[in-house]
Amino acid sequence: MFQLLIVDDESAVVDSLADTLPWQQIGIGSVFKAYSGFEALEILHTNTIDILITDIRMPGMSGLELLEKTRRSWKKMKCILLSGHAEFDYARQAIRHDTYEYLLKPISDEDILDKVSKLVELLKVERDELQSYQLVAQAFEESLPKLRGELLNDLLQGLKLSPRRLQEKMELLKVSMLLDESIALMLVRMEGKLSELDLYSLSLMDFAIGNMAEEIFEDYFRLWPCKDIHGFLVFLVMVKAEKREELAEKEAVDQQLQQLASQLQLSVNHYLKGTVSVLISKWGQFPGDVDKLYQDSLYSLRRRIGSQSGLFIYVSDELEQQPVHSLQRLYEPPLLVHLLESASWESAEDKLVNIFHELHRKWADSSEHLIEVFFAIYASFSSFAHKNGRELAAMIGPALSDVAGLTACRSIQSLESWAFQAFRLMRDSMENETRNDREHTVGKIKQYIQKHLTKDVSLQAVADFMYMHPVHISRIYKLETGENLSDYILRLKMEMAAAMLANRSVKNYEIALKLGYQNPNYFNKVFKKYYSLTPQEYRLKLEEGN
Repeated sequence: MFQLLIVDDESAVVDSLADTLPWQQIGIGSVFKAYSGFEALEILHTNTIDILITDIRMPGMSGLELLEKTRRSWKKMKCILLSGHAEFDYARQAIRHDTYEYLLKPISDEDILDKVSKLVELLKVERDELQSYQLVAQAFEESLPKLRGELLNDLLQGLKLSPRRLQEKMELLKVSMLLDESIALMLVRMEGKLSELDLYSLSLMDFAIGNMAEEIFEDYFRLWPCKDIHGFLVFLVMVKAEKREELAEKEAVDQQLQQLASQLQLSVNHYLKGTVSVLISKWGQFPGDVDKLYQDSLYSLRRRIGSQSGLFIYVSDELEQQPVHSLQRLYEPPLLVHLLESASWESAEDKLVNIFHELHRKWADSSEHLIEVFFAIYASFSSFAHKNGRELAAMIGPALSDVAGLTACRSIQSLESWAFQAFRLMRDSMENETRNDREHTVGKIKQYIQKHLTKDVSLQAVADFMYMHPVHISRIYKLETGENLSDYILRLKMEMAAAMLANRSVKNYEIALKLGYQNPNYFNKVFKKYYSLTPQEYRLKLEEGN
């Protein structure tokens, strides 16, 4: 169902069209009414309008002026112009503003329903085209390689997903993987002139090497590629289902994998005129061993390749790896600092809980690990404070922000107490600041409205004054005060109107115009709805009271 807005300074015309025609039957779910161009803009800023019907000649803002303003922000809205004058200039301007119809008054109910019905059908076609599955699917397909690479990179960095969640993601990204499937990793490090390429040329080289690897490995293995945070190309390698019988023996798999990886290295050198080092990890299972294989591969690369270039390393099962005593929860995505920056306070607190759970379980007696956690958390807190234009000491107090003596690291209990105490103080500080900012914003909004009540206090005018979007203005005001901004403006206007009615020398229509109501009849209607009395009845009641 679509939404319709009818605008005319003649309230009888608006009310008749809005209230008497069977709009639901032609697909119109809601009909909004406005008695001036300014009221129409307020409605447009807070509601999604699909079809606009407006008169041309209106005081204050003509229909053509309204059309010109709406074309800037509501390009998809369809417009019908009504006019009591068959003037060529009006028709010409209507065409310039891409008006759907230009209709001359008087127009029958059947004609207006017919025109709007045709517009509804047109909108349905446009909506269906916009939501076309083929268009969305095409865009998604084009993004699949990047999205697959991002998922693999997260798994390399230690991201833990439930089996069901991981399976859903892989199905969505069309990754053919089985849980507990045997996998190995192949790391390719570009060296020499390849590592010095500009970003565009490097992207082309990544693409070329990726294609080359797919062609070389396609007969025996499936590859899932990504580029890691160090700039290495990482390929998750799996034996193709139809080749598992042929490569049943582990030695056969290893031999074939090494041969193809060596061929890739030589092909890069021969065809792309570049040098790469290639490292193949041990075998493990997906997804549980992904991050461990990756960390072991990085360790082997640092230890056995280092700054040398053009090397080929195969990490055999027989080679005993030095255990990597690293903190997993601290560095797995999402990082603590990123959770703080996105104001995900609950997730950030969960992150701290997981960090200390691992610390209690594995490294409670390791002073180095305690210090590592302290400085990592301290750096996250400090970075967050500075990005918000604050000193950390101002947020958590000088006692907790002072690192002298590293008191917090003397035991895991003291470190945990420091971390959660500092975290909660920082969260409270930010939430108080947000509330204060909101209060200050609402205060400025009220001051502006009170000062300009007899001028333009439309939502757009307030938004322009605050340098904010109209929708944001409405939401922040409602969030802070519990009432709609339009209700607040109406209350002030009605209170001012009531005060002005006490002055016998001021006419009712003068009060209406002073408060921005171009149509006195509409002002009378609004006043009666608010006070249950017309302005004249209210004035008489005041006189009787005196």
